[in-house]
Amino acid sequence: MASKNILVKVNSLTRIFDVSKPWLNRILEREKKQFLRAVDDVSFSIIEGESFALVGESGSGKSTVAKMVVGLLDPTKGSIIIDNIDISDKNKKEELRKLRAEIQMIFQDPFASLNPRWRVDKIIAEPLKSFKLEKSEKQISARVDELLSLVGLDASDGRKFPHEFSGGQRQRICIARALASKPKFIVCDEPTSALDVSVQAQILNLMRDLQDEFGLTFLFISHDLSVVRHMANHVGVMYLGRIVEIANPKVLFENPQHPYTRMLLDAIPDLEMSNKERKPIEGEIPNPIDPPSGCTFHPRCPYADEECKIKIPAPINIKGIMVACHGVARGRIPAKQ
Repeated sequence: MASKNILVKVNSLTRIFDVSKPWLNRILEREKKQFLRAVDDVSFSIIEGESFALVGESGSGKSTVAKMVVGLLDPTKGSIIIDNIDISDKNKKEELRKLRAEIQMIFQDPFASLNPRWRVDKIIAEPLKSFKLEKSEKQISARVDELLSLVGLDASDGRKFPHEFSGGQRQRICIARALASKPKFIVCDEPTSALDVSVQAQILNLMRDLQDEFGLTFLFISHDLSVVRHMANHVGVMYLGRIVEIANPKVLFENPQHPYTRMLLDAIPDLEMSNKERKPIEGEIPNPIDPPSGCTFHPRCPYADEECKIKIPAPINIKGIMVACHGVARGRIPAKQ
């Protein structure tokens, strides 16, 4: 049996934003510079042909990770290795140019991510022309028709404008555009959150089918654990810029270790009607400009002690689950009922 290749490896990724007031305002108001640590020492790997999901509340740093992975933001520290190429290595211009065609992104809002002045066929053809993947206009047109068919639309839809489509259809167009360059790796930044619930399942099923057909690798960003349950091979739970737990979905749902993961799971509606009590998420993510000391989750954690307030927990491995929690490491947290 052939060993599985790691396509994406993220090492100690950190992103700090300078959110200070202008220089003169700081002088007059006698204020220091302010920095926001949006992503803090994040590491994970994605095996080729599989899906890795990052989940967490809004403001946890998921989308910032996504933008760094596709090269829209430069990391403050850390590295991103895709297909054995460090994307921050500016000396490998030819390798990076080729890699650029192999990485695509599907954005959260299908209404804002399509040029309203362009017809759909021009939108989908743009990557084909940019990366010079087809030689003639006839070949480009045939490829656009093929891509529209792949995502469940008709070839005649290419002559329409984005405003003539529903939200779900627009996201299908975004998926067709992402597939145009024959990518290996696609970053999906909450691709269904702006859609009706009835349409979300259709888009997720389409993405699974395309993954199976073309061997795609996904980084899936979501704030909803129930959405990624059947999409991801591994799930990373983020809180205030850090990953607090990584596990496969089955283990994560049946035996969550970190108190924050348990909080997120307890808030999911009981669709199976098992009489399980639903608990709304308590509290809010703290101000990332002035985060709590130690474990940043301790103000909301029912199991926090003095160690949690002082020391940042190091990740440990428990039966294949990566978890960063002092309570779990010390055995203070009871098993999930």
